[in-house]
Amino acid sequence: MWRQTVDPGLGEKYNSRTKRLINKDGTFNIVKRGSEPRLYDAYQYLSNVSVGKLLLIILSFYLLINVMFALLYVGCGVENLHGVDPNLPPFLNAFFFSVQTFTTVGYGVLSPHGMAVNLIVTLESLLGWVGFAIITGLVYGRFAKPNVRILYSNHALITPTTEGKILQFRLANKRNNMLMELEAKVILMVQDVNYVRHYYNLKLEQSSKHFFPLNWTIVHHIDKDSPLHGLTPKQLEKQRAEVLVLIKGYDDAFGHHIHSRFSYLYDEILWNVRFKKPYDADDTGEIIFNLLQLHETEPVEGELPV
Repeated sequence: MWRQTVDPGLGEKYNSRTKRLINKDGTFNIVKRGSEPRLYDAYQYLSNVSVGKLLLIILSFYLLINVMFALLYVGCGVENLHGVDPNLPPFLNAFFFSVQTFTTVGYGVLSPHGMAVNLIVTLESLLGWVGFAIITGLVYGRFAKPNVRILYSNHALITPTTEGKILQFRLANKRNNMLMELEAKVILMVQDVNYVRHYYNLKLEQSSKHFFPLNWTIVHHIDKDSPLHGLTPKQLEKQRAEVLVLIKGYDDAFGHHIHSRFSYLYDEILWNVRFKKPYDADDTGEIIFNLLQLHETEPVEGELPV
């Protein structure tokens, strides 16, 4: 067990406004301030933004560079560009010449003339090589990077059994690739009256799995040694309990280790229910696994009072 101290001066304001530690997409709900941004951090940032945002950044960079060099060409005089279209405004002629120079297309119609324009062309050509090299690296890195798509059950369950109670939840691989050598670590985070976060490792019935073709039900037995022993739903809510899930494995398709994170808040834990079986066999004996049934539960007969 370990703990993380929070400024008690925040009082009830902290307790009422704090959000979950791990978001549903696996990111941590933490905003860092006070760190000075560096140019070397740009590649890491661009490697982790969404695809739509990355495309928007690339398009903006592409247009901005060409507009900037088009203004330089206009400043040097469009008459120094041979083969311009007289039906287009000077800026558009300069812009299209910049696009051809930046991308090294060179259709052979437009060409520079004069020392000043050729110096600008030399600089833009170099910038084009560097820019496209960086963009190529970003695109390749995103495609080559293992993209984990692990589906977690919508709720964690506390289920009564003949031997006591268990905490359980399920996960499955949404892709057809094979994940191997999976390891799971589950941590209970609670907050005391002094707004100090305490972390407890939960002992699992099975903490590793060699193959992952179907679902994996992760189970923690709530015995006398469990930090969940004797707790009720109201007590979990009072302590703002959150079950943190960390998954590590090996992606056979990419040949890389993968990591996945998830969490269940106190109000995402259902009591006295159990999971339904998400798969069955057809007439030929082939197993049919329905991901949509991963979340389905049913009441336990003779449910215990909470």
